[in-house]
Amino acid sequence: MALLCGIDVGTTHVKVGFFDERGGCVSSVRRPTPRTLPALVAAVLEALEECAARTGRGPDTIGIAGMAETGVPLDDSGSPLTPLLWWNDPRGTQEAAALRDPAASLNAPHGGAWGGGDVGSGGDVVEVYARTGRWVDAKAPLAKWLWLRAHEPDVPAAMRWWASVPDAVAYALTGVLRTHETLAARTLAYDVVRRDYDEDLLSLAGLRPGHLAPTVRAVEPVGGLTARVSGVAAGVPVVIAGHDHAVGAWASGVRRPGHVADSMGTAEAVLAPAAHPPDPRTGLAMGITADPSLDGTGTVLVGGLPTSGGMLDWLLGLTTAPEDPPARGVVEGGARATADKYAALPALLDGVRLPTGIIAEPYLRGRVAPAPDRGRRVTMSGMGPDHTYGDLLAAAMEGTCLHTRWTVAELAAVTGAEAERLVVFGGQVRIPLWTRVKAALSPVPVDVVRADDAVCAGAALIAGQAGGSLDDVPVLPREPQPHDPGLAAAYRPLYERFLTIARQEHG
Repeated sequence: MALLCGIDVGTTHVKVGFFDERGGCVSSVRRPTPRTLPALVAAVLEALEECAARTGRGPDTIGIAGMAETGVPLDDSGSPLTPLLWWNDPRGTQEAAALRDPAASLNAPHGGAWGGGDVGSGGDVVEVYARTGRWVDAKAPLAKWLWLRAHEPDVPAAMRWWASVPDAVAYALTGVLRTHETLAARTLAYDVVRRDYDEDLLSLAGLRPGHLAPTVRAVEPVGGLTARVSGVAAGVPVVIAGHDHAVGAWASGVRRPGHVADSMGTAEAVLAPAAHPPDPRTGLAMGITADPSLDGTGTVLVGGLPTSGGMLDWLLGLTTAPEDPPARGVVEGGARATADKYAALPALLDGVRLPTGIIAEPYLRGRVAPAPDRGRRVTMSGMGPDHTYGDLLAAAMEGTCLHTRWTVAELAAVTGAEAERLVVFGGQVRIPLWTRVKAALSPVPVDVVRADDAVCAGAALIAGQAGGSLDDVPVLPREPQPHDPGLAAAYRPLYERFLTIARQEHG
């Protein structure tokens, strides 16, 4: 029996697991995601050794997935020039705002500090979307490069390579720097039509295509393992499976129009395969992205909620339950600040009646899609003296589910393919109340992927097809989430109220 390894570098945790050929977990290790590349590599190597020791053997292949926008500049020797630059780091906000300004052509210098570049005739945000499938925001590496050029010019001057975290981990394991198209596409400097890096956009930051890793297919090995890992044989093929949401969706069986994936984590993403990209103006207006499909043959439309699990983390850290010690050093999405709270979550939710009657807008850092509003913030309406702390937590979950239903409907309108099934995976599927609400609000049947970590398992299954075809990747086990008609009926008027509130202009 083949033993397959998956590595998933997430916002909160890095996960390493050994799986069988169907995605069944044999051994797994989870660690808080470090803030620097050396610490991240050390965590991955230690986890690989621990899994090998527990299993009694090493894997036959290693697959890597993870965050796309988080990355690090490397010098000529492959050493990091900075700590990891995170997707949710606010640096680059002003630079992204300058790029979004429709009154300022990208052909002209912006702010003087970071120069200009020729984006082509009539270059503007619509042209950028048409090329990249993305709207301009601060989480894009391009915005971080512009910030570095303005504030720490010695870094881009010394930068030989940019590596997203999956690329950097693969480089540490093999000594070869490569990336996958689903990762390259999220730099905001990759032309999804030509399927190559965009020289004009890169020139805005003083970079060239040679500063970015060449792309390889998800099943094409980057190289053989060269790093010393106790219990793992040298030469084991290492593949970059792709962006975490895309990997999880493919492994969950969402591969054609009509099937929709809901990837739940610190951030949540709804992924809808489409026959063709959207009109750029439509995509921009909705705040959705048009990513390459994992197999490179099509397009996947993505609507994001940056603070889904982050919303619950924030509430758990902000409010202390009775008899709990005061929370200290609370950081949104911080693992240490909320770990003990998650252990207490079942008790806190015990006795909560659904619907809670509270309408929550789950927008901690603005709304991305399907109606972008950067100034949007959390609102809670309908709270009363009878509501408890548990009700507030449940209302946050309801709010994310209400938003997801809205996103699914809007994506279906753009793709022209009505959703037939919603496939849900990610950490929140372990919270029964969340999946119950998800199924009650969904207009189509909901399947829940029952894997210890769908992205980690997906990376392993994709690696298992190294040199072969993505079509042969097995689908992870899924279970239909029971549908409660009574609860669904109770949520219908609340969904209409949510839409009315969410569509209101604030300010």
